[in-house]
Amino acid sequence: MGETVRSFDLHALRIFHERGNIPASNICFDQHMKKVIPMKKNNDPKTAPRQLPKKKYPELDRWAVPVLSLVSGALLGVATPNLIDAEGISGIVKVGLLAGGASISAFCVNRIAIDKGTDLASRGYVTAGAASLFSVLFVGAGLFTSTLAGLTLPKVEKLRLAEHAQSYVLYIGERNTEAAKAGRTLPVVRAINRELPAKAACEIKISCVSGRGNGGYGTVARVLEEMAGRAGNVAEQVETGELTRQAKLKSLNALVGEYQEVLDREDSSLKEKRVKLQRIDAQIVQTVSELDEAIPVSFLRSYAEELSAGFVIANNSGATTRLNALLGKHGQSLKTVLETLEPRVTPRPVFPREAGVSDTLAYIGHFIPIAMLTAVVEVIFPVCLWIYTLVSLLWGHHVAVPDRRVEDGDSAKPNGKASNFDQSEEYLAAQARAVKTRRSNRHRQREDA
Repeated sequence: MGETVRSFDLHALRIFHERGNIPASNICFDQHMKKVIPMKKNNDPKTAPRQLPKKKYPELDRWAVPVLSLVSGALLGVATPNLIDAEGISGIVKVGLLAGGASISAFCVNRIAIDKGTDLASRGYVTAGAASLFSVLFVGAGLFTSTLAGLTLPKVEKLRLAEHAQSYVLYIGERNTEAAKAGRTLPVVRAINRELPAKAACEIKISCVSGRGNGGYGTVARVLEEMAGRAGNVAEQVETGELTRQAKLKSLNALVGEYQEVLDREDSSLKEKRVKLQRIDAQIVQTVSELDEAIPVSFLRSYAEELSAGFVIANNSGATTRLNALLGKHGQSLKTVLETLEPRVTPRPVFPREAGVSDTLAYIGHFIPIAMLTAVVEVIFPVCLWIYTLVSLLWGHHVAVPDRRVEDGDSAKPNGKASNFDQSEEYLAAQARAVKTRRSNRHRQREDA
């Protein structure tokens, strides 16, 4: 049935079989007997084995590209209403045209790039390969950005509005701190309001400031009485300012709570929320301005300068000195407190504009799973399919060329014999015939002997 062959011939046959040059139906190997057994095909319809034909499935790249193109168009159709005004019949038509056009464009570009671009690139046309890959990347990037932006735009808008509320909380806290610092002047003003009326009463009774006479309503008494009334007015304004500060702070906290409540409400659209939040934002701005002006710091600075400037009592230098020392002491105390109020100019948070595509890309870290899945569908899979197709074509060109090794101008064959080591079925047939002839000659020689 079979014929024994040399190890070299058996090794060569195995190599050719592994490389696909000899079908498995034409030859098989007997590892134990070291024999090559030719297989004859049975074409007799009566005795040939019957088997069902193998079911053929379409190749992956044949159905994956159109299916993913449809998926991309569907995703874009879902995302587009968040990017444009899609209300009414005209909006539906716009969404349908954009989604359909995107699907057709993605399918055509990817199909041509994979079928034509990779084939030309494998044959050495670098420009065609680069253009096809760039087209796949460009179309994928456009679909990726528009789809991701549309899918995440409502959430991004809500995040930006929530961050605005948080910025206002910090801003209000800072402004309240500054207003509370201004409240430090209240004890000083109260002390001035207590001492000046007492000095005025003392001057009227026993002339304790002017030092002349035993009381009376003179020039010093009139000045002290005027300054006491002035101190009362200043103290009243500071007291009212402190109460106003506390009331405005409560109002601001209530407005921030209302802002957050409107933002978290699910029964209204995003446009309705923006209108309500802008109205609340305007109220917050006005209330913050009232908080800053609750305690009149500028008025207190003027009052401190007025106390430090003092008065001149005609023909009574001693009274002038004692009166100015009294007023200057209080003026310096008020100045010392006011100097601790360093104004901090912090920009007020501006109400954010409507979110766009670039804003959604800035928040891509919040939507990593969605971004990765969208990138796989729109960019990564088409690019990988393009690369794999190109590599397969390059490998096909490589294995289609015969493996010839040339040394010093002669073809090198194993065992040192120079011949054309052709990897083909003709070479195998010639080797088999040579083996058969040698064995026949040896058998004939033994019979003659």
